[in-house]
Amino acid sequence: MIAFVGAILIGVLLVGGAAWFQYAARQARMRAVAAVAESVGFTFSSTDGERLVDLPFVLFTRRGDKRRVELVMSGTHDGVPLRIFDYWYVVQSGRNRTYHRFTCAMATIAAACPRLQLGHENLLTRLGDDMGLGDIELEYDDFNRRFRVKCSDQKFAFSLLDGRMMQWLLDSDDFQSVEVDGPWVLLARAKLDPSHWLDLGTWLGEFARQIPAVVYSSYPPTDGARP
Repeated sequence: MIAFVGAILIGVLLVGGAAWFQYAARQARMRAVAAVAESVGFTFSSTDGERLVDLPFVLFTRRGDKRRVELVMSGTHDGVPLRIFDYWYVVQSGRNRTYHRFTCAMATIAAACPRLQLGHENLLTRLGDDMGLGDIELEYDDFNRRFRVKCSDQKFAFSLLDGRMMQWLLDSDDFQSVEVDGPWVLLARAKLDPSHWLDLGTWLGEFARQIPAVVYSSYPPTDGARP
């Protein structure tokens, strides 16, 4: 009986200890992100007051059973309006939960773009092609082998992903996914230390500079778009 009670107490202590360390780690991360934001004149919020998680990106809408944006810093970097934040979603299978964690950056550009998704090509996506879920094939074979592109408007995909943009993406391939939808561009990477968060802003700033002029002239911004 004593051994049983002892085992219960040890279990409670272990669970409590894990919860405390998790809380302490989140508080430390929150302080680190707030410090980065302050150092560059960005605003900081520990919660998703703008409800960025409700934006229509595939990463936010089609994956997981629970999703959350948190630790949001907002401002302008390299002339581009940005939000940089942590995002996670949970996949529930019976009693098991698997967390998928990212650091994301979202830029606003002066265009109303059709929805486009850019990710990496792999065995599963190639099998999807065989099942009729294929992506858009572009002019660079190297680009097609490395990336998959899905878009609701093939003309837009070819306009955005011209030769210069494709070469830049091949040379700057340090992301998990990029999505364009309306005036927003979303960059997602695996969860990053806050000291590297501004790297995402620099990447998006350069991405915006690579966007061909025809995109801005053919897909001008619409009134009432969320800033």
